[in-house]
Amino acid sequence: MSVTYSLFAEKVYRQLSDPDAENYSDDLVYDAICAAHDAVLTWVPNYQEVTLTAGSDPGLFELPSDIYDIQAVQILDESRKFISQATLAAGTTRGNTSAENDWTESPKGWLSLSTDLDEGDNIKIYYLAHWEIPTNSSDNAFVIRVPRYAHQGMIYYAISIILEPTIIDTATLGPFKGKVDSGTPIHNPMKDVSNWFRSLFIQEMKLMPPYQKAFA
Repeated sequence: MSVTYSLFAEKVYRQLSDPDAENYSDDLVYDAICAAHDAVLTWVPNYQEVTLTAGSDPGLFELPSDIYDIQAVQILDESRKFISQATLAAGTTRGNTSAENDWTESPKGWLSLSTDLDEGDNIKIYYLAHWEIPTNSSDNAFVIRVPRYAHQGMIYYAISIILEPTIIDTATLGPFKGKVDSGTPIHNPMKDVSNWFRSLFIQEMKLMPPYQKAFA
């Protein structure tokens, strides 16, 4: 069964002990769930690939807007060769023949080759993408793309974010507390709760199945 955004948000509210969604705003929960989508990327990658065609500047290619990390670049000629990422270090040079071509992401959002291709030539980029997120807090029918095995970790992370405004409010009022209120003015129990949920998130992510990164 697909998990929609509305079902996922309901799970977050229940774990906040707020099943009727009375204590936390929909927009805050939305922001936290979106943040959780990015937080899991290190452990739960979103594999994508795209074919790009060389234009009038055949050594520069605009990257997809959802790119998180480039995994490999392949020249789509007869050789179908994967080329290496450039080593940008003192004392090194970039390739100057097609056999020595390499790539780097520069400027940001663009892939640059050391040797131009011919206009119309194609390359394929294998990359990790940001997970797609709902458009807003009312996008209830949006289907969560992150695999279900990572949902509990996302919930833990979202809750740690949702509690942050309460931490700030408590810190703001802290200097005005007396001994009757909480013992010491700097005591902020919600910070401990938020950190606890963040630690639960890390523990949950350590249970994720490993994946093999490409180094081409």
